[in-house]
Amino acid sequence: MSENLSEKLFSQKLNVQETSTIIANSGSKKNHKLHNVIMEGESQDGWYRLLKFMLWAWQGVELLDCYEVLSHISASKNKRSNEDILDTVIGFRSGNWSYEWTQKGMSYQKKGNEFSKQGLDLLAKEAYYSASQLYSIASYPHLKGDELSIQAQVLAFSNYREAFKHNSDAVLKEIKVPFKGKQISCYLHLPHTDCIHPVVIVSGGLDTLQCELLPLFEKDLAPAGIAMLTVDLPGIGHSSQIQLEQDSSNLHQAIIHYLKEVPWVDHGRIALMGMRFGGNIATRLAFLEPKAVKSVVAVGAAVGTIFDKLDNFKKLPPMLLDCMASRMQVSHSDTDILYQHCVPFSLIKQGLLHRRRIETPLLSIGHKDDVMCDESDLKLIARASYQGEARIIDKAPIFESYLNSLSYSAQWLTRHLAE
Repeated sequence: MSENLSEKLFSQKLNVQETSTIIANSGSKKNHKLHNVIMEGESQDGWYRLLKFMLWAWQGVELLDCYEVLSHISASKNKRSNEDILDTVIGFRSGNWSYEWTQKGMSYQKKGNEFSKQGLDLLAKEAYYSASQLYSIASYPHLKGDELSIQAQVLAFSNYREAFKHNSDAVLKEIKVPFKGKQISCYLHLPHTDCIHPVVIVSGGLDTLQCELLPLFEKDLAPAGIAMLTVDLPGIGHSSQIQLEQDSSNLHQAIIHYLKEVPWVDHGRIALMGMRFGGNIATRLAFLEPKAVKSVVAVGAAVGTIFDKLDNFKKLPPMLLDCMASRMQVSHSDTDILYQHCVPFSLIKQGLLHRRRIETPLLSIGHKDDVMCDESDLKLIARASYQGEARIIDKAPIFESYLNSLSYSAQWLTRHLAE
């Protein structure tokens, strides 16, 4: 791993557009107060980005590092695009979101280089992986046209791949799937290459890079002998050149068909797991590809509630509205206009969740007061399948219950992939 990669990509830049201003709007970001739970602690006054402490900890990021970086950002005296919003420091310099997280990522990358030179593979793997997660946060929320974000993504993915070069417990294969004249990079995680494995195609939300999902593989899928194929949603990461369209699952559908060309996986045992908008896509494919998909897990899936009523859509925080606009290549996130672009994503409006039941087993997971996927959505997904099940979290701590549900999901997938 080149120690100069970060220096080549980054320098003190003052003339770059600040992230929160990339997607224009009609003032929906000003004085926006979120009164609904997205996830514990994510929405805090004074921040444009959702602060995902529990998710970052699950990814393996040290919370002390998080607090240190955020304190540097909040204490900065440099000019902000909005003086009331802490993470809007302009330019790649002290206090800027990408700058501060990148500095922390570089410290772990250098540790990885040192451990690698000493032949300490386990320590090198852990350091490179930590660097990848910190660079991913530096890129967050990964908006198209955000120069600093794109540069941080390069480092996130390169350190992620580097970590696997020092990993003796699993194998990473980069799969390039042809789609609309482009080659879309997906990461295939294998417990080993001694035999073919059933595979789960996993995607996060519209603000998630595929390199953030490794704990699901290491803790839950790999011990069960299941491979994991990660893919970025249209408009983000390795799929950034693809526009999110009404046919939201077209990329994932192409991947399912392409897996017939991949020698390490069992083409007859493919499952899907999606979080947030990834859950929308996974659920949709249960209807469109019933012969190819053995089972589906949808976590907090955005399938109906936020797309069926404008009032619900307006409860989304500004950052997520910007993410939706960016993935669809819409130039602004005015809620009234953006909502009209998003209504077709409703699986209820598409007639899928109100059709007759399907044979594909569906597991829906979430908490009942979630803005993006409330209790009615969770039950609706489960009722759409003869083998449907809903795990509705209604007691604190919410995130701990989510993690327990992810382990349950792996057991559920294992059971259905074995049938």
